[in-house]
Amino acid sequence: MPAKPEILLAILTDLGTDHRCFKLATSLRRLGVTPVIYCDKPLHPLGKAWEEFDVRVITGESHQKRFFPVFLSFLFHMIPILWRSPAQVWISLDAPPFFWLAFWGKLRGRTVVYDSHELFLETPMVLNRSSRRIFWGLWERGGFALISKSITVSPAIVNRLREKHSGVELYLLPNMPLHSAAPVVNKPPVAQGVRLIFQGGLRVATGLPELFAAMKSHPNFHLDVYGAGTENDRLRESARSEGVQDKVVFHGMVPFESLAEIISPAHIGIHLMQPVCDSFALTWANKIFDYTQALVPVLLSDNPAHRELLKEFRVGVVVDSFSFEAITKGLEEILAGYENFVEECHKAREHWHWDSYAKGLGSFLKL
Repeated sequence: MPAKPEILLAILTDLGTDHRCFKLATSLRRLGVTPVIYCDKPLHPLGKAWEEFDVRVITGESHQKRFFPVFLSFLFHMIPILWRSPAQVWISLDAPPFFWLAFWGKLRGRTVVYDSHELFLETPMVLNRSSRRIFWGLWERGGFALISKSITVSPAIVNRLREKHSGVELYLLPNMPLHSAAPVVNKPPVAQGVRLIFQGGLRVATGLPELFAAMKSHPNFHLDVYGAGTENDRLRESARSEGVQDKVVFHGMVPFESLAEIISPAHIGIHLMQPVCDSFALTWANKIFDYTQALVPVLLSDNPAHRELLKEFRVGVVVDSFSFEAITKGLEEILAGYENFVEECHKAREHWHWDSYAKGLGSFLKL
């Protein structure tokens, strides 16, 4: 049998925790191509899910330890790879590899696709440093000038990118789980204690300190936190200062293939990312859909993207994530109508999944 054609994926986010790259690679393999993933050294171990894929680590260090040296090393090591790659389609997962793939792809006549996980230029790490704004602004603008296709995660970001880059064809592929990935379990009654769960990066503006304050008046609330990041120590200290350290357990990072089983027994999922920038306000985060697939209603921060999402299925409540009083009220609202919210999750489960949105991916990429 002839070998399946290759498709090249380049990524400088931690592959050990990047479920989106895995889902994209899975869809591509189903379309009859062989995804080859080039990455830097993962900070967290790769789970078993990656064993069936061709993953090539081309730097000896994680970008999460020293970003720019690893970033430059990654670009340098990609030159001979891009010059020799037989793949006709190259995909840049998020911004760091974007311009480099677009530039070399233009030279080699390849189709380069930008998978925009967020509005990268509107994230705090870029907005708060003028040098970064200039560099990444030029990097992204140059990349978009050289490509004709892009994928992204929410309708609001599709609209924003279409306004700025009208010549680029956009494909909506929300960061949802694979269909029926989460097991359905019988949760313990909420009367025995309310299990809250947060999974994701521990970075700025998660709304967790405000949640800790809200938990003080509810001794039957317990929170499990799965994830890691730069705010880990500060969040632990915040839990201690609010006196809820005995009700909050920080589990650290877990492989993404374990999340479905971990989330399913919880009662309420937490996504209180504060809309301190346009990226946070317009993105549909993967954890929203992970919770919904596990029939776990969601407490959401109040922003345009979340309000629009709940018009389709009211799987949770939006609250002012800067106010512990509003968070308390939102939690109580979910518990008061818990069965109705779970029923909405049942309905959403059949629509809010990766496979539903990925149906047209092959045509979009012309595979």
